[in-house]
Amino acid sequence: MTAKAAALLAGVMLMAGALQADARGGAKPAPLQFDFDFEATVQADGSVTDVRPDPALPEAIQTLVRQRVATWRYSPTRWQGTAEASTVTERIRAEAVPTREGGFALRIIEVTGQVRTAPANSRAAAMPMPPPRFPPELMRKNVNAVLVYDVLFGKDGIPHDVKLIYPSEPDSTIKRLDEASREAMRQWVAPKTFGGAPIACRVEVPIIFATTLDATLLHAPPEVSAMFEAYADRCPVAKLETPVAGTFL
Repeated sequence: MTAKAAALLAGVMLMAGALQADARGGAKPAPLQFDFDFEATVQADGSVTDVRPDPALPEAIQTLVRQRVATWRYSPTRWQGTAEASTVTERIRAEAVPTREGGFALRIIEVTGQVRTAPANSRAAAMPMPPPRFPPELMRKNVNAVLVYDVLFGKDGIPHDVKLIYPSEPDSTIKRLDEASREAMRQWVAPKTFGGAPIACRVEVPIIFATTLDATLLHAPPEVSAMFEAYADRCPVAKLETPVAGTFL
C-alpha cells in the first residue's frame, strides 16, 4: 500500500506538467487513471456519512473524496422490508483530464466495490474466496472470459447452491473455467447477517479470467445484473444510486 500511495502521489505531482507539455507539443496524451479507495456509512435513509478515504492517499485527494462522496445517495441495505445503516467499501476509478487553465481535473470513470463490511463478531469465521486457478492451457491461448454466478449462502456462511447464470450456454472453455471457479468457492465461508442475526441469502458473484492488461474492459451484459435484482432473497447490500460516471471529484 505504501508503494502504491507513493506512486499515486508522484503521479499527481507530475500530472499537470505532463499534460501541459503534451498540449504544447500538439500530442494527445493517454489518459492517466487512478484508483481511490474509501469506506463510508450508508444510513437507513440512503444518505452518506463518515466518509473515510484510504489514509495513504494524499490529503488533497482525501478532501476531494470526502466532499464528493458525502453528496451521493445509496439504496440502503434492506432485508424483508427493513432498512439499516451499513458500511460500504468502494473504489473510485478516475482519469486526469486537462483544463483550460493549464491544470487538470479528475473525472470519474466508475465506482466499484459495493462490498458490505461484515460485523466484527462474524469476521473471525469468514474465509475469503481464493482466486480461481487459471487453467494453464487456457492462459497460453490468451483466453479472456467473465463468468457470473448465483450463489446461495446458508446461515452458516457456506455456499449451499452455486449456479452459473452467465454465459447461459457454456462451451468447453467456459466449462473448464467453471470447474476452477467452483473449486475456489468450495473453500469460501462468508457469513451474512442483518440486524446482528445470521441470514440465508443469495449474492451475484462475477469472476473474471483475464490475460489482457486491462481486465476492466471485461464485463457481463447489464441485463445479467438486472435479472439478479429480481430475486427477493438477494443479500442486503447498499447500492450507489447517484449517477457519477463522467462527473468530477
